[in-house]
Amino acid sequence: MDLISDILRDLRLQSAVLSTAEFRAPWGFDKGAVGAAPFHIIVQGHCVLELAGGTPVDLAAGDLVVLPHGSPHALMSEHGVERTPFKDVLAANGIDANWTRAKRLYELGRISFGGTGALTRTITGVFTFEDRRRNSLLEALPHVIHVRGRMGRGPAWLEGSLALLIEELTAGKPGFQTIAERVADIVFVQAIRDCIANTPADASGWLRGLTDPQIARALALVHERPGEPWTVASLGTAVALSRTVFANRFRSLVGTSVMDYVTARRMHAAAGMLTGSTEALAKIANGAGYESEISFSKAFRRWAGVPPGRYRRMNES
Repeated sequence: MDLISDILRDLRLQSAVLSTAEFRAPWGFDKGAVGAAPFHIIVQGHCVLELAGGTPVDLAAGDLVVLPHGSPHALMSEHGVERTPFKDVLAANGIDANWTRAKRLYELGRISFGGTGALTRTITGVFTFEDRRRNSLLEALPHVIHVRGRMGRGPAWLEGSLALLIEELTAGKPGFQTIAERVADIVFVQAIRDCIANTPADASGWLRGLTDPQIARALALVHERPGEPWTVASLGTAVALSRTVFANRFRSLVGTSVMDYVTARRMHAAAGMLTGSTEALAKIANGAGYESEISFSKAFRRWAGVPPGRYRRMNES
């Protein structure tokens, strides 16, 4: 099973390229927190990214930066320059700052801002997630994913994706919106791959668990068959580890107990069935590994904060 693909399906990723921008030094803007994951691709020039309380990150042409948790941040020509609220940058370009999921590519259009100095060109967008509730992948990601581009001898996929995005945004041929959004989807998945590959050996968390073949297999089994009557012992046996060794290694790498993870996965699966089907509650409970509808409802309420029936009604389209 492709675990990352399964997690991404749970998220129901929707990508949108919101703007192309030209900034001339000195320039800087602040963006507030959002319930999505903004990204910036540096097409030309260089700039600095800064999160509150964080170390400034130097960005060069070809670099990609993703903020998975929607953290407030600033982008600027150099550290210490005067910064403007991003909504004011948009207003100066005659653009409505009230972006919604229904809006599409180029809804924010082209942005021009700053002084008369060195030119920096960017492509900016956002990754939105229909259901990000306690998602193992999102929770494990750092506040900033920085993938260095051609200046840092970065991956070929980033240069290729950047070239295709620029071509589509420049030409504006029929279907360019769809192509640009699908390229952005690929960029997100590749950025996740890069993040996993560069997870420090001494780190802990879900991403670290993926680097251990046996723990990764256990995670895949839970995602593939959440309704299975899993126990610590049965999962350990499935990946050829003793109960004690498996439990200790799982907690050390993933950062939670085996059964807490199993329960969370079952709740995610149940939430997907509640909002994506008209199946009876008893059948959903059984599919999530619960023999009793009552015990399932109690577990789901602890996880979601509301009973299953109300959760379904709240998420009806």
